[in-house]
Amino acid sequence: MSSVGMLPIHETSRLLEAVHLATRKLASPADLNVVLRDVLEISVQAVGAEGGTIYLHEPAHKRLRFAYVYPEDVAEQLERLDIPDDYGIAGDVFQTQKARVNNFPQEGQPGRLRIREKTGITVRSMMTLPLGIPGMDPVGVVQLVNKLHGGFNETDEVVLDTVSDVATLAIMNSRLLTQQTRVASLEGMGRAAHDLANKAGVLLTFIEDFRRNLNGLKEALGKGPTNSEACFHLEMLEGSFEDVFAPYSERVYRYARLINDLAAGKKLTPKLKTASLAAVVKQSAQYLESPARKAHVRIVYDLEEGAPEFAFDDLYVIRIVENLVGNAIKAVAEMVTDEWLAENATDDDAYFGDVTVRYRYRDKKHVLEVQDEGPGIPPAVVRNILAGTASSSWQRAAGSGLGTKVVMELATALNAKVSVQSKLGEGTTFVLEFPG
Repeated sequence: MSSVGMLPIHETSRLLEAVHLATRKLASPADLNVVLRDVLEISVQAVGAEGGTIYLHEPAHKRLRFAYVYPEDVAEQLERLDIPDDYGIAGDVFQTQKARVNNFPQEGQPGRLRIREKTGITVRSMMTLPLGIPGMDPVGVVQLVNKLHGGFNETDEVVLDTVSDVATLAIMNSRLLTQQTRVASLEGMGRAAHDLANKAGVLLTFIEDFRRNLNGLKEALGKGPTNSEACFHLEMLEGSFEDVFAPYSERVYRYARLINDLAAGKKLTPKLKTASLAAVVKQSAQYLESPARKAHVRIVYDLEEGAPEFAFDDLYVIRIVENLVGNAIKAVAEMVTDEWLAENATDDDAYFGDVTVRYRYRDKKHVLEVQDEGPGIPPAVVRNILAGTASSSWQRAAGSGLGTKVVMELATALNAKVSVQSKLGEGTTFVLEFPG
């Protein structure tokens, strides 16, 4: 590879300009999606390419994950395929950590023909560059296509190699900041959950004593003269104890232990019990009806209540539903305009949009869907959600992104498959398939 000193003056100027742009734009952003977008834009502009794609490496699965494409308007047409980290041109560049330039004839492989059919872009030339720093684990690959004037050359490689170093540092910095935030959040959750579990555990130790005292009081009243008022209050007390105090004390204790286990990274062990998923789902979503109304969002239920019962952990499902419905409410709230709020400020029954909670039993699977009428989720964010690395993207409601990670963890523990269907401007649907 050429050194900077061996480049012509105008090429050295292009290199310095690219480095300046890269360091200025990539020095501060913490949002990984912003970093990826800027990496591609800078790379494309630096060498005068038509567009490009960026892949990030997932060491645990030995795959290159499709992360971002530029220009963004072709994203919906492209197949976003993850590939093995040793497959094709991208895999070869990742493994060797050496840049590669390919020139293609007008009539080429079926893969390039499909790209032309879907996007209208004919891939004539391609430069593939590793994202990494010597001596450290590589983070991914950048592929640029179709240099607008001439072909990709050694100078382009020098320029992109320098941009790659800066971009890699930015990506690593973004991941580190995200990880630090998550670790801090998990540590805080863990401490709070541990304290809550201790307090709930104390309550549980009194439940049996309380039940014995209730039974003793009932027996004592039965021996003496009938006191209708005392019997009425006893029945109310028994109902409150059996329907509220006992089950909710146990649920609080289990939930606190669950959060503590999640924060500590322990293996989850669901407590399976045969029940109606529709009933648990509806009960869970109903807890959020009040905050939904305040956000001018209506929760709509479409539940197959006659579906067969099956074994699941009700606490896990409650947490999954509350997280998904809560996020869906935030998504719809993002679409509410100030003008609409001004016109409907005094109308408590005015709804701007819906969140639909749907459940069906089909093909021997229990399928739960939470659908919103929000702004939709970009493909890159969807991939981050499924990978468990997403952060909150709602401006009106803050969040750490841990909610969706918890959903993924709990779903995995229940052997449920999670998928996300989203279209920008139309909304998002989270789909969970539980084995029957």
